[in-house]
Amino acid sequence: MTVDPERPITLDSVLASRAHSEPNQRFLLRPERDSIDTDAQPITYGIFDGHVSRLARKWTLDEQASVIRPRAVVGVFFPSGYTLAAVMFALLRLGAVPFCISIRNSDEAVRHLVKVGNVSAIVAAKENGLYERIWTTLQCSGDSGIPIFAVEKNELQDPPSDVEKAENPFPSLPFGTISGDDTAIMQHTSGSTAFPKPVPLSNRLLLRSLQGGTWWVDNLHTRGDVAVGQPPIFHMFGLIGGLLNALYRGHTFAIPPLPADDNNGLFPGAQTLRKYALRVGATEFFGVSSSVVGLARSEGGIDLLKTLKRVLVAGAPMPRENGDWIVNQGVHLVEGVGSTEGGSLLHSNRPRGDPNWQAMRVCWNVDHHFEPFGHPSSGVYELILHSSELSGKFPGSDPETGHLSTHDLFQEYPEPGSNTWRHCGRSDDVLLLSSGQNWNPRPMELQIEASPIIQHAVIFGHARPFLGVLIAPRVSGSFVELDNGLREQIWSAVQVANAVAPRNARIARTCVIVLTPKGVVPLDDSPSTEEQQVVKTIPLADKGTPLRPKTYALFKEEIDRVYDGVF
Repeated sequence: MTVDPERPITLDSVLASRAHSEPNQRFLLRPERDSIDTDAQPITYGIFDGHVSRLARKWTLDEQASVIRPRAVVGVFFPSGYTLAAVMFALLRLGAVPFCISIRNSDEAVRHLVKVGNVSAIVAAKENGLYERIWTTLQCSGDSGIPIFAVEKNELQDPPSDVEKAENPFPSLPFGTISGDDTAIMQHTSGSTAFPKPVPLSNRLLLRSLQGGTWWVDNLHTRGDVAVGQPPIFHMFGLIGGLLNALYRGHTFAIPPLPADDNNGLFPGAQTLRKYALRVGATEFFGVSSSVVGLARSEGGIDLLKTLKRVLVAGAPMPRENGDWIVNQGVHLVEGVGSTEGGSLLHSNRPRGDPNWQAMRVCWNVDHHFEPFGHPSSGVYELILHSSELSGKFPGSDPETGHLSTHDLFQEYPEPGSNTWRHCGRSDDVLLLSSGQNWNPRPMELQIEASPIIQHAVIFGHARPFLGVLIAPRVSGSFVELDNGLREQIWSAVQVANAVAPRNARIARTCVIVLTPKGVVPLDDSPSTEEQQVVKTIPLADKGTPLRPKTYALFKEEIDRVYDGVF
């Protein structure tokens, strides 16, 4: 059963309705431990509402927490997981606006977000040193007057008492105190060009995203489904695709564990996801491209994916070769596109057996048009969103027209006139060569990243006469040297992209530089034997994709060397 879309106008009202009408219905599974072999504990609407009530009541009784009030912005500083979910909804219960601040941000970025987001208070995890970090960060900026409240995991480990769960929930605010057009949650952009910026998301926009066809497919999904997802809840993909979708639709979202050995505890690795999905009986998996490909190519991964109803990839385009290979193995792969400002926008849901996993249609409740981009012969269009009664108001849209440029570029696919679209990059990725030629590097990068030995490829060459590429290899075990075998594999991957590129956009072997533990070196050079004080890594967004301007800035010296003597 789906909650009547005419009835709930806020996220809190959806939870309150569910907890009242079906308190014993499971909608979450939470890991008992952050380990690869953990069991999972079922969480019903009633239990979750009880934990939400516990936190809301705790803050109501604390005089210092009086700043947590309707429409006040409260920073939330937690790793992804159950505690974060409960904290967010406890703030919603009090009418406040949870502002999810990624723990991957630098201290400078955190201070910036607190300031420009008009944060009144902060709730932080007691574990992992996050409470101490946020306290120190604010002290250094002179924002020591902002109250910080700690929440420990063990506060929510035991199921609430029957009284707290069923008979004495903390009451929602009176109807009308918070409207559908009020901001429900704030997130922030990845900060690819400068500091990240806050993005207010209204109740209406989030509920619209849950209704638009990306997340729930009639005759495919049931309330018995169990979805496992890799993206963090503080990211739009994980928030809507995992937590809010299960809340709204009534199936189960299995929150994955975060072992400390997996990506520094930031997001789960391939084998953690595989074993957890098997343990909880997953019927669906969703994740960013690198996560889906990593799982598919890991031991037993493709066998798992073949058993699922659907595998949803979003957050960044998947290399076509990788997607085709996954589909050819018998996996029902679906691609989606969304944004922090727009929520869910396009999806390629279709009958099983249809191989066109890249052929996406715009969600039925998103008003839009496609604007021609670049030379007409390219057939490339930018998606423009329209604020409207149907779509709601998109944050950042033009105040006069209501239009919002997504910067996402598309081509009609599989053929012109099909009204289905393939994602082919972003307008803000386009490089202008010194010859005057515009070039969108993302399709070439995706082709290079389709190689199983390439983790990331970042093409450079803005205001230069020709292109080059920075390669981060995907290597298991200890990567100690760039041997001849790896060199040839890297060059073969670049050659695949060169084969379909115009002659003036092809990358010469001398313009390939490789990130190694001993520094960045040209493809045919050996790394320095000198110990480096600082080992650089490619800056990544929360969804795992390179932050292009920050990569260019960090590796400026190495990129400049490629063009030594070139005028």
